[in-house]
Amino acid sequence: MKKILVPVDFSQHTDITCQYALELASTYGAELKLFHTYFDQIILTDTSFPDTLDMTTLYNEQLMREIFKQAEASMKELHEKLEARIREKNLANITITTHVSGGEVEHELIEIYNEFKPDIVVIGTTGKGNNLNVWGKVSTFIIDHVKVPVFTIPIMKGFKSFDNVMFAADLSEGNRQSISTLLELFKPFSNQVHAVHFCQPVKMAEAQARMKALQSGFEKESAEGRIHFNVIEIGGENQDTIDQFVKGKLINLIAFQPHKHSLVYMVFTRHITKKNLFATNVPLLALPVGKL
Repeated sequence: MKKILVPVDFSQHTDITCQYALELASTYGAELKLFHTYFDQIILTDTSFPDTLDMTTLYNEQLMREIFKQAEASMKELHEKLEARIREKNLANITITTHVSGGEVEHELIEIYNEFKPDIVVIGTTGKGNNLNVWGKVSTFIIDHVKVPVFTIPIMKGFKSFDNVMFAADLSEGNRQSISTLLELFKPFSNQVHAVHFCQPVKMAEAQARMKALQSGFEKESAEGRIHFNVIEIGGENQDTIDQFVKGKLINLIAFQPHKHSLVYMVFTRHITKKNLFATNVPLLALPVGKL
């Protein structure tokens, strides 16, 4: 991993997102590019300007210059803060570059992605004002449109490590490749991966057989204790079942294989969706299959 793209909005959430990006960058000696586009702050948030402000005023050239100037200043402040943290923690082999642009957020993200060609993207799940609807849609858009792994980081007090990673095995085609990618990505961290499938009681026998077939490709890693395979029966509320596993195994990252061309990412079973994963308040890692 040599390049990490970090879209930021300068909210309080930006700090924890950058902590995760720095952890990856320091481990791999990667370039970290901070990216901000300011057009979404005008159009997408509803608290940035007074209700009485006429929309035509937003395109006033002088106003746009001021917005750009403020964005540049905020980016410089963030850059200096991260450089200070790098010096404080004696982190090595990290290069930080920045880019500020104006335009429609999704378009600008694809432009910088195609130009920078990152190996991974790290983004927060909420933006200014803890706006999950806006920034959550941006992170979902990135997952849908890029060809590299995407970390989505919820609001947290600090970096939680990658000691215990859960892979949401839906037992579909591509799970084997996703697990291989996951093991390779976190090899420097000496962690444990838990491949887990949550299942309705009537489907247990079939799920266990398919999980056994999936496990057969990872005998070496299983023997070393790097990966464990589990089929968990759903009991009561879906969210409770997930939360109990996450808490019991001290899970600090959930990885999953996103499925495009559907309204939600159907992971585990048709009963458990991306909404359940976000509700765990644990960082998520989307692993696109066949595009790495």
